[in-house]
Amino acid sequence: MQAVVTFAARTLALAGGLALLALVAMVGISALGAAGHRLGLATAPLKASYELIEASLPMIVFAFLPWVQLQNAHARVDLLADRFPPVLRRALAVIWALLAAALLAVIAWRLGLGMGAKMRSGTTTFLLGWPLWWFYAACLPGAWLAAAVALWQAGQAAFARREGLA
Repeated sequence: MQAVVTFAARTLALAGGLALLALVAMVGISALGAAGHRLGLATAPLKASYELIEASLPMIVFAFLPWVQLQNAHARVDLLADRFPPVLRRALAVIWALLAAALLAVIAWRLGLGMGAKMRSGTTTFLLGWPLWWFYAACLPGAWLAAAVALWQAGQAAFARREGLA
């Protein structure tokens, strides 16, 4: 199961990374076009690049969330936890993973409701006219996978051996 969870999280993170690289390239091309236009060349910034960035960044963030969860890379402050006995540290790992799973599931659920509302309303982007629900839909796999990873980690921590903490 570890291999499946790792593969899914890594694949989604790599897809998010490729999308981020595409956005960076688009911004660079748009900036070159704007600079050329100011110099009197027959170039211009890309139409709706701001709109694409605004709509795509949340999808990219959600694509990275499962990997961040799997790597335990969320920001945290451990002032006393290292001094706790292993049993208590394992219990805290289970509690935090369950809390993360619950919060991520609520976020995914609310994203799904938001997507449905955007579908029903027919809301589109201003310049390109793309349906906004597409971007909500693109966030859902990352949100649900991050919740599943956190739940899997809770199980791993709950059944970890005393000497090996999750």
